[in-house]
Amino acid sequence: MSIEGDECNIDSLSKLAELTGGNVERVNPTTLTQNFANMLALPVIASNVEAKVKLHQGLQFRNELADNLSADKSLLTRKFGNVTVESIFTFEYGLKPLDVLLEMEEIDMTKVTSFPFQTQIVYTALDGSKCLRVISKQ
Repeated sequence: MSIEGDECNIDSLSKLAELTGGNVERVNPTTLTQNFANMLALPVIASNVEAKVKLHQGLQFRNELADNLSADKSLLTRKFGNVTVESIFTFEYGLKPLDVLLEMEEIDMTKVTSFPFQTQIVYTALDGSKCLRVISKQ
């Protein structure tokens, strides 16, 4: 949280928020108590949340921190901590370079019509149970 009119390094705060799954909010000092109340009004729906997105080997993530990616850039892991109904998880991906795709013996680019990917979300539910949700799409 940053106070309007106060000197802060918003770029660094934004990077830190992204790394930790947090948010940056600039608030007016006269409405500080209201802003805190609004932030705490959303109930936590899960804790210890971690998401892994596994792309087909012909795809790779873009604009992600290297620490969150596997060596071949096809597995993204992000830790979120606590989440609410307003928590959002986004990512970008695209095809690997054409020369790399053509070198892959297991991919026939003349026949490929889609690539599968999967998201695995591990979390602790409110009752304390450990849960895993798996979502697969093409």
